[in-house]
Amino acid sequence: MRNAMSLKNAIRLSLVLASTTLAAPSIQAQVAPPAKTVEQWVAQLKDADAAKRREAAVSLGAFGPDITKPAISALGQLLTDDDQTVRHAAALSLGNYGPAAKVALPAIRAAVKDAAPAVRRAAVFAIGNIGTGAKSAVPELTQALSDDNVNVRHAAAYALGSVGEEAKAAATALGKTLVNDPDPDVRQSAAFALGEIGPDAADAVDDLTKALGDSDDAVRKSVVEAIASMGPEAKSAIEAVGKVLLEDKDFAIRRSAAYVFGEMGPEARDAAPFLSKALKDSDPGVRHDAAQSLSVIGPDAKTAVPALIEALKDDDIEVRKKATYALGEIGPSARGSALALGKALTDEDEDVRKAAAYALAAIGPGAKPAVPALIQAFRDKVGTVRLAAAYALGEIGPGAAEGVPVLINFLRDPDEDVREEVAFALGEIGEEAKAALPALEAAQQDASEVVRSAAKEAAEKISEENDDKDDDKPKDANPNN
Repeated sequence: MRNAMSLKNAIRLSLVLASTTLAAPSIQAQVAPPAKTVEQWVAQLKDADAAKRREAAVSLGAFGPDITKPAISALGQLLTDDDQTVRHAAALSLGNYGPAAKVALPAIRAAVKDAAPAVRRAAVFAIGNIGTGAKSAVPELTQALSDDNVNVRHAAAYALGSVGEEAKAAATALGKTLVNDPDPDVRQSAAFALGEIGPDAADAVDDLTKALGDSDDAVRKSVVEAIASMGPEAKSAIEAVGKVLLEDKDFAIRRSAAYVFGEMGPEARDAAPFLSKALKDSDPGVRHDAAQSLSVIGPDAKTAVPALIEALKDDDIEVRKKATYALGEIGPSARGSALALGKALTDEDEDVRKAAAYALAAIGPGAKPAVPALIQAFRDKVGTVRLAAAYALGEIGPGAAEGVPVLINFLRDPDEDVREEVAFALGEIGEEAKAALPALEAAQQDASEVVRSAAKEAAEKISEENDDKDDDKPKDANPNN
C-alpha cells in the first residue's frame, strides 16, 4: 500500500514521544547505559531500592535488540513490580527489543491490563514492536481499543497494524473504533491497522466507507489507503470513494482515491465514470493516477475512451503517457481513439510516442485509420518508436497494406530489432504484402540470425496465403476455352 511505511513510522514516532513524555525524569535523561555489563544490570533488577531497579531497567533498554534472552525474561518479570515507575521502565525497555521481546510476551500481555495508563501504553507499544510474532496478544490489544486512556487506544490500534494480517480477528473492533473514537489520532491508527490487515479486514469495509466523511484530513487519507489495501474485497465502497475522488478538497486524498480503483482492478469497472471526470482534475497527480487506474481496469473501462482521448492533449507528459497506456489496455474497444493516438505519434516525448504505437497495436485491426500516421512514424529518430510502429502495423494486419512499401525500405533499418519487427509485420499483413517477397528473400541473408529467421517465416506465410488464394479461384472446366 502506498505510503504505508511512512505512516507507520509517523505513528511509531508519535507513540515513542508520548511514552517518553510520561516517563519519570530520570528515565528521560538516560540515553545510554553506564559502564556495566548486561549481567550486572540484570542482577541490579533485584535491588531492594526501586530507584536502582528502575535505573537497571532503563539501562538494559539502551542495549537494544542485541540484548540477551535472560535479560529480556528478567525485564518481563519486572512488569509485576510493586513500583509503577519500575514497571513502566521495564515495558519501555522491552519495546526497544522489537521481535526479540517475544520471549517475554506473556508478561507483556498481562501488563496491558496494568492499573497505570503509562504502563499499559508502554506494554501495548512493546507488543506492536514485536510485530507479526505477537498474534497471541490480539485479544488484549482489541480490548485496549476501549481503554479510557487515549494514548493506550492509539498505541493499541498501531500495534494491531504491526501484527498485520494475523490481527484479522480485531477488524470489526477496529472498524468501530474508526467510526466512534473521539480522537483523530486513534481513528487514523485504526484505519492504518485495517490497511495493514488488508483483504482479511473486509468486514470493516462498511465502517471504512462511513469514515470517508471524517472531518480530519489525515484520517480520510488513511481510510482511503486502507480501502486500497483491500483491493476487490472493497468494491462495495466504489461509489463513496468516487465521491471523494471528485469532491474532496485535499488533492492528496483525491489522488489516493484514484489509486484505490487501480488496486481493485477489473472489479472497479463501475468507477470508470468517476475516473473519467477525474482526468480533468486540477492536480496532475490525480489525473495521472486516474489514467493509471483506468489502464488496470482494462477493457471494462471502455466508457472512459472519450475522456482518455482528451487526456492525450494534457499538458503533463506523465498524464499523456498513462492515457495512451489505458487506451491500449482497453484494447479493441478503444478503436475510436485510433486517429487521436495517431496524432500522439508526433508527441514531443518519445515514451508517449512509443506508448501510442503500442496502444494502436493493442487495438489491432480497428486501428486502421492510424496507418498513415504509423507510416510517418518510421521517420522517428528513436529506434524503439520505429520498432513499435512496425509492431502496430503487423497487429493491424491486412488493413495496413498501404504501409508495405515503407516496411520494405525498413528491412534495411540500422536497428536489428526494427528489421526483425518489420519482417514480422509483413508476414502479418499477409497476401497483401506479396510485393515484399524479393526484399524478404534478400533479408534472409541479413547479418542477424533473428532477422534471417523472421524474414524466412514472413516470406513463407505470404507465399502460403497466395497459394491458398490461387487454390480458391474457380477452375475453368474446358482448358481450351
